[in-house]
Amino acid sequence: MAGNVGRPRKQSPRRSGATAREEILDASAELFTTNGFGQTSTHQIADAVGIRQASLYYHFPSKAEIFLTLLKSTVEPSLRLAEHLDASAAEPSEKLWALVAAEARLLLSTRWNVGRLYQLPVANSEEFADYHRARRKLEGYFHKLAVEVVGPDDPRTELPFHIALTAVEMRANDGTVPAPIVDDALPSTAVMLADAVLNVLQAPLPKQRTEMMLALVQGTDPSAPVELGA
Repeated sequence: MAGNVGRPRKQSPRRSGATAREEILDASAELFTTNGFGQTSTHQIADAVGIRQASLYYHFPSKAEIFLTLLKSTVEPSLRLAEHLDASAAEPSEKLWALVAAEARLLLSTRWNVGRLYQLPVANSEEFADYHRARRKLEGYFHKLAVEVVGPDDPRTELPFHIALTAVEMRANDGTVPAPIVDDALPSTAVMLADAVLNVLQAPLPKQRTEMMLALVQGTDPSAPVELGA
């Protein structure tokens, strides 16, 4: 009898994820964030998912491609929002607040602290150039908005992006989601960091800023492609 005999599971699924690809990413995120990149093998990833090692390559051609996918997941949603905000009529301080809150919320919404993966030495490899292009482009939006708030010669313009990233230092890496994304609220940490950015820039906080940010996010398409420059 015909069937999917080419890629059988070794056992029942035991990872978080609606698909085998998502399960692989979940297992990889745990192993990379706890053991590092070099100390994690594709055999370990496959075993953690409960699939054969050969089956893993059906979804990802290499361990580096899995790592790149996880890296890009920490910036691309915020980059899509930044591109949307850039075309909006909101005030620069409102856009900046929304962008900081969005990036912090993203970093708090995963089971494993994948936002920290960029700190691993291997992340500087040329293999991950796509991630670095996306990260530079996102950082550029943060800088541009800060310049619009305080002017081009103010050294504080470099702070908003890095303040948003402190969300990775303020969460655990224990397999629980610190703050699942919901449609009607923001994590208190995301609000705090976004407020801190405008306080550092000595800009007034927007009125009803949480509602404003959520409305702006709802206007974006999370599946839209991200155009990256060189």
